[in-house]
Amino acid sequence: MYLGFWNKLKKPIIGLAPMDGVTDAPMRFITAKYGHPDVTFTEFVSAEGLRHSKRLLRDFKYDELERPIVAQLFGGEPEAFFEAAKLVVKMGFDGVDINMGCPAKKVAGRGEGAGLIKNPALAAEIIAAVKRGVDGKIPVSVKTRIGYDQVDPTWWEFLATQDLAAVSMHGRTFKQMYEGKANWEAISEAARIIRSERTVFLGNGDVASRQDGEEKVQKYGVDGLLIGRTVWGNPWVFTGEAVEPKKKLEVALEHSRKFEEIFPEDRFFIMRKHLSWYAHGFENATDLRQKLVMTNCADEVEKVVYTFEHEDKGTAIFTRDTAREV
Repeated sequence: MYLGFWNKLKKPIIGLAPMDGVTDAPMRFITAKYGHPDVTFTEFVSAEGLRHSKRLLRDFKYDELERPIVAQLFGGEPEAFFEAAKLVVKMGFDGVDINMGCPAKKVAGRGEGAGLIKNPALAAEIIAAVKRGVDGKIPVSVKTRIGYDQVDPTWWEFLATQDLAAVSMHGRTFKQMYEGKANWEAISEAARIIRSERTVFLGNGDVASRQDGEEKVQKYGVDGLLIGRTVWGNPWVFTGEAVEPKKKLEVALEHSRKFEEIFPEDRFFIMRKHLSWYAHGFENATDLRQKLVMTNCADEVEKVVYTFEHEDKGTAIFTRDTAREV
């Protein structure tokens, strides 16, 4: 097994979790610039889809600032994973990750993503195919969940036999989707089974802050963790830096410009959710959000932010030392 960059990261490892429709190239760039996560994952891309559509390669765009950068694949055909893994190596990624945790019905319902938890035989074939594809050039990892419809130690024991460079585990079952609380006790037990000198183990789920993450690492015996939803509109979560509203809006605009640079086609509607996430945590943020989600380009974002800062109700908050959530 080739550990690659995983063997060089200082612990605790605090990384950016892969999130479909969220961790695209512009978002990862901004997070790398302001948050400096220890490792970054792309949003997942279909291994089968890469065979038929070169358009999917745009989802694998990345900047050198993001390194170490791991490409995540999903699917259900081992041969497609073999071909996709070779492509990932060719594109210069530092690692490849196999998604065995996505709970979306369109994925898990086909036996892919979290659906593989119920089919360890196919999961083993896919892992072997990816290893053949990378040919020892980059490390292979898996992101998964604590079980399918219940906590499943037999799934953890299976993963422990697969000689993986890293395993990251979300503390909910497929059945839970994103409801309830992440079960960190189960994550801890899985870490005890899977973690070794040759397999890095990361937990994932309900990490509220950098400090909370470091406390979870100590309490639950993991090598690190991946932060997901807490990073929405808050790339500074990795540093623990408290950021004033003015800075948040400056970065929101920068993010918008970067989005247009990478995706010049008419896709700005995707950016709107990011803008809504930046507009939280300060007075009159609700009014600002309502305007930002109606924008169609970065120039419009700039106008909305300028008006908010200088003409609307936002002026006062930029002269205060503290702000309140709205």
